[in-house]
Amino acid sequence: MRVYFFILILPLLGFTQTNLQADISSKVSGQPSSYGSSFFYNPPNKVILGSYYLFDEWNNNGIIETISGERFLVKKINLNMSRNAFEAKGENDSIFSFNFNNIDKVIINDKVFKNYYYNEDNKVYQVIYENDSFSLLKGFSVKLVSRSGNPMINRENDRYVRKKKYFLRNKKSKTIKYFKLNRRSISKLFTNKNKTQTEVDSFVSENQLSFKNEEDISKLLDYIFEK
Repeated sequence: MRVYFFILILPLLGFTQTNLQADISSKVSGQPSSYGSSFFYNPPNKVILGSYYLFDEWNNNGIIETISGERFLVKKINLNMSRNAFEAKGENDSIFSFNFNNIDKVIINDKVFKNYYYNEDNKVYQVIYENDSFSLLKGFSVKLVSRSGNPMINRENDRYVRKKKYFLRNKKSKTIKYFKLNRRSISKLFTNKNKTQTEVDSFVSENQLSFKNEEDISKLLDYIFEK
């Protein structure tokens, strides 16, 4: 039986088309693909609340930028946090799962995602901020919490619990360390050669920035390390 798998991948205007579309389409005939593989989704036979996908909906447009610098538009793309892989939904419950062998970054809803390998862990991160020295990243995880028969707990069904953590990647040593979004941690990132603490505090106050808000932190780091 021949299985057909369709996924919309379009080269963006201003860029020439490479073999990416043909490479993924080759999965239709079962040939190997350097960008990933396809499979069919089989829903569980019991009710599980929540989702192991990053985005609640699949109506996302993603831009895939290859290592060679070419960019392609992919429809219906999401991040599977359980498998740590980007997946695009096709017809008849078919899924194409991307790997990062030839992909530099993925952009979804103006959010930039990159894959990094560190300490025997291969993981996709969202890039919150980056400069020549470091990157501030957000990592994702999901945990399946089992139902409980205890009426005091009020958990009649299994459910997926999504979590996030922040990390700092040193571009020279390529290390990735856990990072807290707070004033103390941010202050350790710069010296008086960049900005004084008084200047930073004034900028935070004048712009009403929060150390717990990602966009505010990105704006603050842009100010601290502006050239």
